Amino acid sequence: MGSGWHEWPLMIFTVFGQCVVGALIVSGLGWLTAKDDTIARQRIVRSMFFLWLVMGLGFLASIMHLGSPMRAFNSLNRVGASALSNEIAAGSVFFAVGGIWWLVAVLGKMPPALGKVWLLVSMALGVAFIWAMTLVYQIDTVPTWYNGYTTLAFFLTAFLCGPVFAALLLRIARVPFCSVTFASISGLALV
Repeated sequence: MGSGWHEWPLMIFTVFGQCVVGALIVSGLGWLTAKDDTIARQRIVRSMFFLWLVMGLGFLASIMHLGSPMRAFNSLNRVGASALSNEIAAGSVFFAVGGIWWLVAVLGKMPPALGKVWLLVSMALGVAFIWAMTLVYQIDTVPTWYNGYTTLAFFLTAFLCGPVFAALLLRIARVPFCSVTFASISGLALV
């Protein structure tokens, strides 16, 4: 039995993906509540660059797990039939939709009504991405994964890391926020 070092790329992809989803939801809620403060909204959007940077690093790590980056497209061969293909597809759609929302918003070309809907869709796609991740680990031949705790742990990672990452981004953006609320969300996830 090996030491497991070859699993680090998958762990990085999984944790980074869950963290980004949680942070997008929390910072997105901050963006939605700052509806009258266009300066705060622009600062939040600019700080969200780091969300997509971390998501990109996560995908890069997942490609490294394949052995050959040229195999990356093969992981999409069985979308709809394979949990792994569904995970990669869901993550790619989340990354694309959320990333395009960010790009259009940071350029100042996003109409306000469309921006709200697009952001909410991105958040929902993030939740679907985490759900798709959990299905990869629901394998009856691996009893330690084949239970509700795996699913719970994946969503708790988003609730634990997401608010902390979002708080960091909001602090960078110099946008006021209630740090007690963020700490409470992460604290509840930890318990």
